[in-house]
Amino acid sequence: MKELLTKSGVCDYSIFFDHHTNTLFAVQKILREGNSQDLGSNPVVEKWWAYMADIMETNPDNSPVSIELVELFYME
Repeated sequence: MKELLTKSGVCDYSIFFDHHTNTLFAVQKILREGNSQDLGSNPVVEKWWAYMADIMETNPDNSPVSIELVELFYME
């Protein structure tokens, strides 16, 4: 999975879990046009989504619900 994400331009990828609210939150940067949801037809990604489906909010195809956020602040 890591190799596939890296080859697809995904970097700075973190997954967080808040055990108080049972909220799973992922953040990633993409170094190319598109998004990581474009990988959804890959068997490795389908297997990962199925494995994670019980702990994340999903669409009917097991893909994670994804909301694009507006960056308000960044410091390097």
